[in-house]
Amino acid sequence: MRARTPLLSSLARASVLVAALAIAVVGLTLAPSEKASAQDFAQCDSVHNTPGLELICDVTVENNLNLTTGVESSTVTTTVCEGANGASKCGPASTESFDTLTSNVSQCNYALNGGGGNLDCTVTVVNNITGAAEKDQAPTGATVNQCVGSATGGGTAMICDPFPAATSSATITQCNDSAIGGGGATGVICTVHPSTQSALLPVTINQCNNSANGGGASVTCDATLTNNFLSGAATPEETTPVAPLKNTLHDSLTDGFGLPGTNGSQGTFLLGGGVLMLLAGGLLTAAFATRKAGARR
Repeated sequence: MRARTPLLSSLARASVLVAALAIAVVGLTLAPSEKASAQDFAQCDSVHNTPGLELICDVTVENNLNLTTGVESSTVTTTVCEGANGASKCGPASTESFDTLTSNVSQCNYALNGGGGNLDCTVTVVNNITGAAEKDQAPTGATVNQCVGSATGGGTAMICDPFPAATSSATITQCNDSAIGGGGATGVICTVHPSTQSALLPVTINQCNNSANGGGASVTCDATLTNNFLSGAATPEETTPVAPLKNTLHDSLTDGFGLPGTNGSQGTFLLGGGVLMLLAGGLLTAAFATRKAGARR
């Protein structure tokens, strides 16, 4: 058997490296960008379970979803007041911004169960949806499950709106199995203000459940969920500028490794195709050189 020449051995090793590089480039080019998942937000859950306390909590969420660009974000503003019943003190408002949507708010659940306390909690969610098709711009009324099994200890009034409201897996669930110790000073006052829900941006609210269950405790909770539909200006495909080549893998703007295309991943496919053409040209050049070298022997 004829021994392999050093040139052929080097060419074989180079070919293997080039092939591996081609596979890696294709994988990076075609790999979808990672999309951040929606987040949960919790406030004032499972706290202050000693007698005689007051807890007042407020959460306001503003979600922004652009269906045209895929950009999403949320801003959450909170305040908390706590201390002795009737003498609680409020801390400063806190605002946090996220590059994901806030899809679930949990507040004041399993809280203030020491007796003789006052629980007052509010959740407000506003969804701003841009670029929705006209047929999808008709939100429905938010489903509600509230005040089920509450104020059963005697001497505690219950004022809930809507009532009865016992929809399972509801969009808004609040004030269930709460204030059952009896003798609550102001009783159970829970309200879902006019609210809507949209399949384009589903959000759930869970608050004031299994809370204020000591004797003489009261619960007041409010929830509001609003969906706003905004028009989005169309972006002409022919005039969309092409950004410079980025050296970042899985970049949210380039959807992988390459140039952003006007219709999603077109730019990355063009880059991947160009790299593969260069690799193929290199292999052909190497093969030609090897053949020429063999002919000279």
